[in-house]
Amino acid sequence: MESTVNSTNQYLPRRSGWPAAFYSMLLTLPLLMGGLAQAQDVETINIPLSRPGEPVSIDVSILSAHIEVIGEDREDVQFDVSVLSGQRSIITPSGAKPIKTGGYSLEVEEEDNRVSLNSDWRTNRVRVTIHTPHDANLELSTVNDGVIEVSDVNGEFELSNVNGPITATNVSGSVIAESVNEDIRIELTGLESDHALSLTSVNGNLTVALPDDAGAEFHIDTARGNIYSDFEVEVRPTKPMVDRSRKGRGVKVKVGTVITALVNGGGPVIKTKTLNGDIQIAKSAG
Repeated sequence: MESTVNSTNQYLPRRSGWPAAFYSMLLTLPLLMGGLAQAQDVETINIPLSRPGEPVSIDVSILSAHIEVIGEDREDVQFDVSVLSGQRSIITPSGAKPIKTGGYSLEVEEEDNRVSLNSDWRTNRVRVTIHTPHDANLELSTVNDGVIEVSDVNGEFELSNVNGPITATNVSGSVIAESVNEDIRIELTGLESDHALSLTSVNGNLTVALPDDAGAEFHIDTARGNIYSDFEVEVRPTKPMVDRSRKGRGVKVKVGTVITALVNGGGPVIKTKTLNGDIQIAKSAG
């Protein structure tokens, strides 16, 4: 009988007849509700992959979370989950009585190397650390007081954090990163012509770090911020950029102007756009 692994790393039998490429785990975990901002014990969930050794896709969307993804030499995906909970109480005729217990539910599914995490977090703030193979496509999002961090991963990334920062270190591939009120920093190990790279924030600073010999064409759009570069750049004359796409049965055309700056003679296009923040073209620490 095949097995999956539960939150305490004990093996659970997989029922015969379940497809080998699909299973899910639903965990309802009791929490001790202590004082404000008190972290709970870490629950560990190991997810075997249908096709070990091949790229994996991971999808995590949580209302309020610190999401960290770490690429490692491994053939499964591991989730380490802990909760930061606040004080709650029940109001009675004699006054407020503190609640010492609470709970949440967590569901992780894997099918054909696609792993998704769904949850009922209620009012709790959660920390999720994901240990994944280096080759992974990531779709990560959080909204309230969250953090997104990625390191040592190669793939296609869609990273969205409304009210928190985004940091990706030692990564390669396509990166689409969006924030509203915080900074975005992406440190790339290299560039390829077929990879999309776009950083967008309203009030945050944007930093793209490149190896010394990397060539890139930056399209820079900032209304009020400054522009800094660790590289010598060739600034091209500003010209309208036309983006044409279909919309229903019609066509949508968007025209705007950007600053074009070439690093090491140019290369793949990197789009950076912020309203109130600064933009920095940095050299990778390595």
